[in-house]
Amino acid sequence: MTKSRKRKRVHRVARGKPKPGHIVAHNRRRRKGEILCHNHVLHTAATANGVHGFRWFTVCAPAGWDPASEEWEVCPCGWRPELRKHYAKASHVQWWRDQIKERGSLEAVYREVHRRQREYRDRDVG
Repeated sequence: MTKSRKRKRVHRVARGKPKPGHIVAHNRRRRKGEILCHNHVLHTAATANGVHGFRWFTVCAPAGWDPASEEWEVCPCGWRPELRKHYAKASHVQWWRDQIKERGSLEAVYREVHRRQREYRDRDVG
């Protein structure tokens, strides 16, 4: 394969200068001016990227930009605590807050998530 053909196959998340709030990368560490985010799929603290459809990514967040303007909020789910603060869409964040309040602890929510995942795995979906 020639070099020109290889260049054509490169996948890019965004071309040019990304707009605040737009996804700029998948599966790489965040850089200055970016925030770490994840999707709405149920997960626990140790859920890896791709498991049960869970995905994490980085979003363009230049200095002075408010993540809440695009409905990104700090997520209380406890995912990857070593990475510190991360964000999710407001509806997902609210679900976590409600579940923690209802069940009394983050660990209790994780037990419910595991139960739901087992139930789904055991269901015949074919």
